[in-house]
Amino acid sequence: MFSSGSLPRLILLAVYLPLRSAFPLSSTPALHAAEDAEHDSSDLWLDLGAAVALVLIGGVFAGLTIALMGQDTVHLQVLATSAEGPERKHAQTVLKLVGKGKHWVLVTLLLGNVVVNESLPIVLDKALGGGWPAIVGSTVLIVIFGEVIPQSVCVRYGLPIGAYLSPVVLFLMYVFAPAAWPTAKLLDWLLGENHGVVYKKAGLKTLVTLHKSLGSKPAERLNEDEVTIISAVLDLKDKAVQSIMTPMDHVFTVSTESILDEKTIELILSAGFSRIPVHAPNDPSNFLGMLLVKTLITYDPEDAKPVAEFVLATLPETSPETSCLDILNYFQEGHSHMALVSKHPGENGGALGVVTLEDVVEELIGEEIIDESDMHDDTQRPAEQPQQSSVADFPVPLNRTLRRASTAPIAKPGYISSITPQQRQHLDNLAPSNLARKPKHTRFPFVKIKRSLQANGDNDGVKGDSAVQGSADENTPLLRS
Repeated sequence: MFSSGSLPRLILLAVYLPLRSAFPLSSTPALHAAEDAEHDSSDLWLDLGAAVALVLIGGVFAGLTIALMGQDTVHLQVLATSAEGPERKHAQTVLKLVGKGKHWVLVTLLLGNVVVNESLPIVLDKALGGGWPAIVGSTVLIVIFGEVIPQSVCVRYGLPIGAYLSPVVLFLMYVFAPAAWPTAKLLDWLLGENHGVVYKKAGLKTLVTLHKSLGSKPAERLNEDEVTIISAVLDLKDKAVQSIMTPMDHVFTVSTESILDEKTIELILSAGFSRIPVHAPNDPSNFLGMLLVKTLITYDPEDAKPVAEFVLATLPETSPETSCLDILNYFQEGHSHMALVSKHPGENGGALGVVTLEDVVEELIGEEIIDESDMHDDTQRPAEQPQQSSVADFPVPLNRTLRRASTAPIAKPGYISSITPQQRQHLDNLAPSNLARKPKHTRFPFVKIKRSLQANGDNDGVKGDSAVQGSADENTPLLRS
């Protein structure tokens, strides 16, 4: 029935099959375990690599938040216009990015940072098997490598880093635009757009003062004079002319009936003023114009003419509340460098004092300007002002007495003999450019001008609400005909 080779084969099968069922071989499970271990090892390194990448990306988002949001818009504008080299280019790049919407940039960076930080625990959970190792690992990685180190670096090098990564941020802004842009517009509506820090005057003065000591190089610091002038300019708008004017008790004035003889001329010259307010007779508070001392160069004091016969310059009037900056703007028109401070500008009476361009400039530089013609210390403070000048205050030196050439007992001064006819003709035409009888128009409403008695033939003057258009002819004589 069976061949000789089939019987041993049947016996072998009958013995092997029960033994294999009772004692399974271990070679097959070991092979599968090796394959699983190799697969798990590759997944672990992949998860760890993904975790490192997420930490680095999260650090970039956190650092860019500091680098871009920490830049003040006003400061960027300053750097973009006044800085040099790479700093200027970086500021222009960042300013262009932030100009698209600072809240839009902020929401984009925060949204990207949240996505990365929320993904990190999931990746570490697979790599570390979940539980407390994943929590501790993600916390340490995020705090140290995702927040502290990147933000510390970007605080120091925020501008160049922000400029270098601006294209990446701009790309992400459009990627996250469906969620980021509406949120940014909502923030703009609720909080307002961020236009940078705008300092008040007090803050600017403090900032300027700090620059005396700030800066690593002497060239970067401000010196004392620069700080004084800048601070004075900031205060000029809020300072009234009443605080810097010379009170009328200390102003050298003359009447229209004053006779310009030798004694009066010497008094005028000794006083050292270039402009002298002229008031109506018997009314020292009603001023009609001012006498320019330069017009007396060719005048012979032996003629003994009254002031009323001279061509007077316009004396504008303003209220004591007018700011120093406003009166400086008026002086820059060139119509006058002196103004009368009055309770009732443009009306008779009420004179309080005078303010000049020199007073405003002294206020700007914080120091008194003393030229070679100053005869006394004039600090514009009432307590230190000299009283109104008189003949006794200024004794007449014999060598300065002015006489007619034909009657001089001694040799006439050299400067008289050296004047040519052409120069004398020019000196005869030194009339004021802004005549009191025909004042020029001014665009400043706080300045009032009234016509002098020369335009009306009386001693009262005429009240004017504003200046009248007009100018002096270049051939206007110094004396009225």
